[in-house]
Amino acid sequence: MKIGVVACSVMKRELDKLLLKVPEITELIYLEVALHCNPQKMKEAIKEQILSIKDKVDVIFLGYGYCQSLKGIEDEFEIPIVMPQMDDCIQILMTPQKYAAEIRKEVGTWFMTPGWAEAGPELVIKELRADRVAKYGKDPLEIAKRLFVHYTRGLYVDTGVGDNEHYINRAIEFCKIFNLRLEKTEGTTTILEQHLQIARDIAAKKS
Repeated sequence: MKIGVVACSVMKRELDKLLLKVPEITELIYLEVALHCNPQKMKEAIKEQILSIKDKVDVIFLGYGYCQSLKGIEDEFEIPIVMPQMDDCIQILMTPQKYAAEIRKEVGTWFMTPGWAEAGPELVIKELRADRVAKYGKDPLEIAKRLFVHYTRGLYVDTGVGDNEHYINRAIEFCKIFNLRLEKTEGTTTILEQHLQIARDIAAKKS
């Protein structure tokens, strides 16, 4: 009974905690944060990792949302692939319902899970593709600030990974840079747990 995991490093803290209770994991691959900024490149990188472990495991769990390019990726492989059927990691770590409620509350919300808070402004620069201006001698951070004017609130999502003071401080630093008001809310790892259990059930049937 063997399970492979290919996941985004932005959810590493949450997954590492959950995977301690999943002894069937035999292959674990974390890919770099912000691959979603180039969706097609991200999909190619994930497919490459799936191909590298598919003959070593019974099922593969993908620690990703659709991220603009992964919807239906399960149909491209014979090996069973389990992934949350949601748009992105924020929905996965909040639930789509709570995410939608927070957007209705304030459209200009920038969500920060521990992984996003730790990544900081560098991730925003990649997300907004502001890094492309560096070759013209411009400051990517200043460009990112200009593109960030429609955001008014930073929402830190506590997913229960611990060291909360550190991540909140990172979120505070982020909000100061981008002139955001910081608020906090609770997240959840329930969706990850549920899908990991689905993967375990599939592996059990194949063993």
